[in-house]
Amino acid sequence: MADVLSVGLIGAGNNAQGHARGIAVNNNIRLAAVMDIDGDRANALVAEHGGRAYTKLDELLNDSEVDAVHVCSIHKAHAEQVIAAAQAGKHVLVEKPMALTVAECDAMIAACEDAGVKLMVGQVMRHFPVNLKVKALIREGVIGQVGHMIRRRYSNFDPPGRSWYLDLDLGGVCVLFCFGPHEFDILPWYIESPVVKVYAQGSESTERYKGQKDSYSMIMTHDNGAVSVLTQTVVSHTSAHDTYVMGSEGSIWMTNAKLMVNGEEVPLEDTTKVGMVNQIHEFADCCLNDKVPDATGRSVRHTMAMIEAVKLSAERDEPVFLSEFDT
Repeated sequence: MADVLSVGLIGAGNNAQGHARGIAVNNNIRLAAVMDIDGDRANALVAEHGGRAYTKLDELLNDSEVDAVHVCSIHKAHAEQVIAAAQAGKHVLVEKPMALTVAECDAMIAACEDAGVKLMVGQVMRHFPVNLKVKALIREGVIGQVGHMIRRRYSNFDPPGRSWYLDLDLGGVCVLFCFGPHEFDILPWYIESPVVKVYAQGSESTERYKGQKDSYSMIMTHDNGAVSVLTQTVVSHTSAHDTYVMGSEGSIWMTNAKLMVNGEEVPLEDTTKVGMVNQIHEFADCCLNDKVPDATGRSVRHTMAMIEAVKLSAERDEPVFLSEFDT
């Protein structure tokens, strides 16, 4: 077994830049190739980080030096590219969102399992030190049995020159598929209990997001009886990104940079900057040593089912049970 995983990047945009930087500082992975339909972007990334530049997916997948791929393309392309990579025998790390539908997730999982390759989803917040600490505190019973969680993510997202984010066909509902994959993923992950029921309401507030909802509020019931409340918007000029966790014996409040337990600050060992680096290290380690990643395709399928349930709940104006997406 090789000591270093050779990978190719599919896509050379902002997400790919972050992956390239994370690859560069890890000792168990190297960048062998970059593919982007925009040759100038592929060449620019290669000039900075090394490897060979391609403009066609088949060219990268036929490169025998490439053991695995990082899919960093537009959301709509994820399923097709992951399936193609699996059929070419490449391990896959796919950026969030895993896909735009649960059906696509199922096809991706099946393709990777049939090919015997790893499928990991880029749920980078699972690697943030504050989130790992919160999960550990809950597991240790520091605040007792968790009964309620409240999470907020508010921002004013106006992507100049990145209009595909606002295209429902290419990107999905922006607030749900650009930011939601992190928010929906982390809540059941904290308490190790899947969501079984969702009730959601959404609204279309601005001209920028005409034709899609830009704000949602959700109440979610977990399998263990806990309740999560998640509110999201991409049109608030005052931002917020925090979580309250209420347990039978205490409470937690946290942001990505600060953690309070029962009103007392708990020091963090590192910052969110290590998230991407550690995520990439985990992926390489799993591929090289036949380990199972935390954010498997099957794990994150549940996250994407939650998002699809939210859309349906808002459209139907009624609760949606996650069992609707069972296979």
